[in-house]
Amino acid sequence: MKKLLKIIQLMQTLDERMQAQTILVFLLVCEFGPCRMASIRKMANISQASVSRNCAALGRIHRRGEPGFELVDTEEDPMDRKHKFVQLTQKGERYKQMIQDLIQEGDSD
Repeated sequence: MKKLLKIIQLMQTLDERMQAQTILVFLLVCEFGPCRMASIRKMANISQASVSRNCAALGRIHRRGEPGFELVDTEEDPMDRKHKFVQLTQKGERYKQMIQDLIQEGDSD
């Protein structure tokens, strides 16, 4: 449980109000990315609108033009333009590494 709490706290360094669903979407992209938004929807069991909203928050520009967290990029699938791929940015890769380090860390606390 301590490791899970540390991961949540790490993600909340970006925004103390970051929602669990946003963290879940980020973790799914970390584990399975690059992947389609439709795959995230199925794995997270959330609506496509929720996936889009969370990917926007995790991306460069959030709703209403506000800056996002810059952890993921989304691109149209060149073979099927109605689908979008989600992948980690360099910043996202750094956060993924920090999460992996937290998981591998001993339970000394």
